[in-house]
Parts: sequence; structure tokens; C-alpha cells
Amino acid sequence: MDDLENLHAGIINKLRDERAFFTLSDDEIRHFCVFVLLQRNRTKQTKKETESLIDNLAKEYLQLHIESGEVDPELQDGRNILDHFEDFKVTREAPLSQPMLQALTGIDLIIDLEVAILENETSLEFVISDHPVVHDNIRFKDEIDRYLTGLQSRGLQIFVPLSDELQIMLYDQASYFVDYTNKEDRRVTISSETQVEGLNDLQMINAFESIYYRSSGQEGRFRDAQERLAEYIDEESTVFQRLTPDEHNFETDNEIIESGQILPDYSPTLPFVRQRIETEFAIERRPGVLQGHKEFMDEILEDAREEVEDT
Repeated sequence: MDDLENLHAGIINKLRDERAFFTLSDDEIRHFCVFVLLQRNRTKQTKKETESLIDNLAKEYLQLHIESGEVDPELQDGRNILDHFEDFKVTREAPLSQPMLQALTGIDLIIDLEVAILENETSLEFVISDHPVVHDNIRFKDEIDRYLTGLQSRGLQIFVPLSDELQIMLYDQASYFVDYTNKEDRRVTISSETQVEGLNDLQMINAFESIYYRSSGQEGRFRDAQERLAEYIDEESTVFQRLTPDEHNFETDNEIIESGQILPDYSPTLPFVRQRIETEFAIERRPGVLQGHKEFMDEILEDAREEVEDT
């Protein structure tokens, strides 16, 4: 990853220095998308969520096969495995491999999002957490309670802090209109500490263990913010449920296992972002992109398997 990280560092430094997006080449824009996806997926929190997903799906899958009679639930010592689900955890080696592969190959999932460079001109600095890339969806948060933060979700917003003075907001332009301070540069100048505090709140809510900031002596302020935001901080943001055929719209007569992320009932107040209320919600902004990405990942994995077998 060293060469890739050095390439990304050059792009980030260019954004910090020039505070403009139009100066990036097409290749640099695509690499910036990879940077955003990696920063979202290469974290302790993503590892924990992925391990939870693997454990839940594997146990649900096993339970379905037990209920259908395909698997005998009785263990060799006479115990029933259904009574001991909580005693063990299903996992896999390198649980982050799939999220990392999605990040490295998922450019097309977010390349359609518009860009706003948020320039902080207040005395209150932007902070960054150990889960820095934050997804939000204020446009549809009051209408539905999940499927709002997928990379292809209609209404998606992605916040990417780059320094104490700068962060990037990617947004679905069919759902929002942004009042740029400088439209050519895609730059919005923020002079309100309330807006900076709101963006910092997103970092606090989504942090896994740590918040990072430049100036010392702010510990009390962050402790107060943690207490103020306590109701929005939920360790388990991913939920799982089983749906019968009459409860889902997938082309199968079987039950399915559904997982989704619940957004906290909090969004920063950003007056320069206006919602397009005429836009209707869709899980996929560009139908077919997710399927195309899945097929691409399957091809990569198949090529990797064949290469391993040949060696």
C-alpha cells in the first residue's frame, strides 16, 4: 500500500494548498475516490462491524438450515447448538479483506457525487476521529430509517476531514443544492463556529475510540460534547433481521437475512446546503452500478483463485 498512500498524500496536499477541486486531473479525481473509500473502510470500527456481520449472517444461515431439517442441531456431547449460539463467534481470517477490496475497486460507486471544499475560517478547528469518513443523509432521514448510507443511496452525503481548516463534502446533487462561495473552485467558506461544531459533532458521534485535534487544552470542551451527544452515540449501528417472502421484494420465495445501518437522529445545520424536496428516495442512484461492481469483484476474486491454484 506504500506507493498508493504516497500517491494519495500528494493529492491531499494539493487540495490543502490550492483549496480547489478543478485543478485535479481525471486520474487524481479517481484516486481521490479510492482514498475516500479506503479511509472509510480501513478502520477498527469497520473491522468490528464486519466481524459482527459475518457472525450474524453465519448463525442466521445455520439456523435456517437447522429449521429446514438440513442440519442436525445436536452436538456430539448431546447439547443443542441453538442453545449455545452466544458461547461462540463465527469469524474469518482477514475480515477487512472484503471491505478493502470494495474500496480499491469501488470508484464508480461514488464518482457521480458532487464536491464541496469546506474551508474553515473560524477560530474553532475541525477535528478528526479514528473513523474519519462520515456518511449522512439529511434529505431522507425523516422518511425512512435505514438504507440511507450505502455508497449508491439517493441523498448520500460523505464528509472527509483533511485538516483543522479543511474538509471535503461529497453529495448527491439530485438531492441537494450547495451555495458555493467560489463555484469554480467548488469552495464554501465557513465563518460560523456553529457550523464547524456541527461537523465536529459528526466526528464525535461516529468515532470508535479517539478524537484528534491540533490545539491543546480542549479536553473539557470535548467531554461536554460527548455528554451532549450521548443519546446519538450507539455502539451497535448495524441491525439484522429475517424477512419472510411477503416482507421483502427480492425475486425469491425464501426468507432472506437483511442487514442495514441506522443513522443517528442528528445532522449538522449547514445553511449553504439546500434540499431538493422534489427528489424521491432510491436505494440505488444509478441502477445497475452495484451489480456491475459486484460482478467486477467476482472476476477479480476468480482470477486470484486461479492464480493461486496455478502456483
